[in-house]
Amino acid sequence: MKAPFGNLPLVVGVTGHRDPPVDAEGPLRQRFGEIVERLKTQHPSMPLLVLSGLAAGADIWAAEEALQRGAAVLACLPMPPARYEEDFTHDEILRFRSVLPRCWDVIVVGVSDKREHAYVDVANFIAYYCHVLVAFWDGLQARGPGGTAEVVELRKTGLPSVVGDALLTYVPDTGPVFQIVTPRRGRPQPADAFSVHVDYPERAGWDDKTTNNDEPAGERAFENAIAHLERFNVDLARERVPADADQLAALRDRADAAANRLQRRTVLSLQGVYLATALAGAAALLLPTDGSFHIPSWGGIAAKLAFLAIAFVVLWIAKRNDFENRYQDYRAIAEALRIQYAWCRAGLRDRLVEASYLEMQQSELEWIRLALRTAFLISDGAAAREDDSPSHPVAAHWIDGQLRYYARSGKREEASLRRAQGVMVGVAVGGGLLSAFAAVMAWMVAHHMLAIPDAQAAGVQHSLSYWAAMPFALGSMLALLIRFYIQQRGFAENARRYHHMFLVFDAARRRLVEQGRDPRRVLEQLGHESLSEHAAWLILHRERPLSFVHA
Repeated sequence: MKAPFGNLPLVVGVTGHRDPPVDAEGPLRQRFGEIVERLKTQHPSMPLLVLSGLAAGADIWAAEEALQRGAAVLACLPMPPARYEEDFTHDEILRFRSVLPRCWDVIVVGVSDKREHAYVDVANFIAYYCHVLVAFWDGLQARGPGGTAEVVELRKTGLPSVVGDALLTYVPDTGPVFQIVTPRRGRPQPADAFSVHVDYPERAGWDDKTTNNDEPAGERAFENAIAHLERFNVDLARERVPADADQLAALRDRADAAANRLQRRTVLSLQGVYLATALAGAAALLLPTDGSFHIPSWGGIAAKLAFLAIAFVVLWIAKRNDFENRYQDYRAIAEALRIQYAWCRAGLRDRLVEASYLEMQQSELEWIRLALRTAFLISDGAAAREDDSPSHPVAAHWIDGQLRYYARSGKREEASLRRAQGVMVGVAVGGGLLSAFAAVMAWMVAHHMLAIPDAQAAGVQHSLSYWAAMPFALGSMLALLIRFYIQQRGFAENARRYHHMFLVFDAARRRLVEQGRDPRRVLEQLGHESLSEHAAWLILHRERPLSFVHA
């Protein structure tokens, strides 16, 4: 059994010519090894996974070099090994058989019985799943389908890619293509043979340069996406790996645990900002700066500034550590993996959540799709199991679990909203009543309706005048802050969302037992509905980030 990846790997695809000169092996392997070491150094929290078709020539050389340098290799074969070997010479067969058992895993990605189509399947697979493509290529046009030039073109242009029987038309990812200029037998050697050129996909309408340096936009986007993946790996490493669990389910649970931990920090940060701001306002009102009650005039100002400083520090820590975005992103990954796992066990292994998730977010949230794609790849999600079925307990547990979650969460949000609104009304009304009582007392003192010595009347009236204004102002301020807090937490919106999704899952559960319904179709539509709703939630919260302005 292959050892599971503890973290999401950096996926390096390999494509190359089958006919480089024999004496080119050393220089080509050296260039590839340098790229491997460069990636390992730049991204230390991401283990490397090299995708190779193990064809003769550059493919097998790269696989051998990767294994020698401690990188895992996933053999992506166009057909079963015995049939594949028919394309090899005797020496090539021996080399192929030597590398194959040392690979992290071996999968047959070709779905066509025709050999040339099966090679195209491998090209599509590698182009689709890799983050970085290394091409041993002379730069000339392809001789036939599935060749090196075609893989490079797929990776750079985002032409339709077929994975399984699902047609996935995608905008090209931001990952680079490392071209190692490779000579070929029987052709003139390129003048820049064995040099390395780096190229990033271009996207129509994108500015390919920054405003303050010459770094390509594609490179910035790639580094941003990989930085998010690395940070995700660091957070995943803090969560326990379940024993004997399906790897896709284990990744889901660990992402969920990381999201829960960061959600708690986000809420605590938000509450800290509002509490410190409320105390700052209270200090300004309760500690007057005119010498009343024998308090120095600077006392109120000092207390107010101190609490405001605390609020800003709490906000700065939350922003610096990006608690809110990390929590929301990891929740998005966990929810998508929940759907992917249910689809897989229901027999929908050709349906990939990332292919239809956050499609309009091609920059900031692109890394989430990369994470989902990689999770599917390393968890062997495409490999069917004998017990895959729409009636599998995992599918039923998904629906029942979501029903319980949405029912419980909806009630919790409604209760939180009622409590917050009750406190808001209570402090506003309480402050108003105290101010009204003090105002009445001040009026009575002014009209000599209370037995107060004349020597004390002026001081008492001054104090009552202050209390006639302060509780109302304090109550109004606190009520306004609570209102902003309610809006920031989105209690009402979340309650509506949970209620809607409860109805959706309840309807799906009923339709699954109806005669004439295709359960696979019901589960697929339910997954898409859930993905769409959660994407809307994520984007909505991204547009309303934690901010001091709300306080």
